[in-house]
Amino acid sequence: MAEARAPNPLVEQFKKGGVPKDVRLVAAQGTLPLGPLDLLELLVLLTADRDKEIQDAAHGTLKGQPADMLLPLFKDRGTPAAILAWGVKYRSERQLREAALQNTTLEDAAIEDLAPALPRELAELVVINQVRLLRRTSLLVAIEANPNLDNDQKRRLRELREEFIDERPERAPTPPPPPPPPPESEPEPIEEPEPITDEAEAMEHYLTTDERGEPAKLSAVQKIVKMNTAEKMVTALKGTREERTILIRDRNRLVSTSVLGSPKLTESEVEAFASMKNISDQVLREIGSNREWTRNYNVVAALVRNPRTPLATSIGMVSRLNPRDIKGLAMDRNVSEALRKQAQRFIRSQQERKN
Repeated sequence: MAEARAPNPLVEQFKKGGVPKDVRLVAAQGTLPLGPLDLLELLVLLTADRDKEIQDAAHGTLKGQPADMLLPLFKDRGTPAAILAWGVKYRSERQLREAALQNTTLEDAAIEDLAPALPRELAELVVINQVRLLRRTSLLVAIEANPNLDNDQKRRLRELREEFIDERPERAPTPPPPPPPPPESEPEPIEEPEPITDEAEAMEHYLTTDERGEPAKLSAVQKIVKMNTAEKMVTALKGTREERTILIRDRNRLVSTSVLGSPKLTESEVEAFASMKNISDQVLREIGSNREWTRNYNVVAALVRNPRTPLATSIGMVSRLNPRDIKGLAMDRNVSEALRKQAQRFIRSQQERKN
């Protein structure tokens, strides 16, 4: 089984809610330069936004995505089910709907909603999938109600019902569904700290003393200080390495999270971020929760040694260090006492096993 892909930190931030409307609208218009799958996941999420303007913009952007770009994603079992459900419902191209209907990741409920009206050729993909029909008998009922079925399809469904469904022992009646949950309250908006608009203050915030002697970084800060949040996010996603190195330190979590969501981000950059002392603990927590990045030993070692890393993140990584680094950690006065003690306990337990 293919390993589930690591979630994009920026998309996860949108899922948590609280993103300002102007930023959501920029995202719904498709102007955030994310990778294809991350972009689709974000757009589908925004089709359910509370604001109709954002819903409509997201639907419009999705409908404008080229079919030849979508087709391999609709065939991929790693594609989130919500993307497939949107595609099979709203895209009219037969090859896209076929790919989605044949993808086992697509949820049965999404097919059931469409089953009564599918054209005969697409209905065939539902009829032949006996696993789905037996797993969800309401889907069988829905496809049986399709007026586009031919006689052969009706016969096969009837035989499936007679052989596997009607002969089942009678079950206790299904209890009524629970009442719908009360409507969710509007998520708390993400607090946007006051942007830095003064160039001298920006230099001090974004750059270390040594970096202030690097022309490329000075130039990047001069450009960034004039940007609004949405412009910084776009730059974080598609800008240069220097710009990402600066924006990862931005006070606004949407901006710093955008850096972590950039399709251009390299493993060596993540290693560098993990050791930075002038970035937020939220960024370090995001890095530590990413399975793909924490396969890299240098990232793990940097996070553990970084005093800015939240203790809940770093303490669980101590046992992954090599013996030399654990010994160093046990004597490192720059990390928390809890980490040093964890390292000391690990060393003692290793010695006890040898004796």
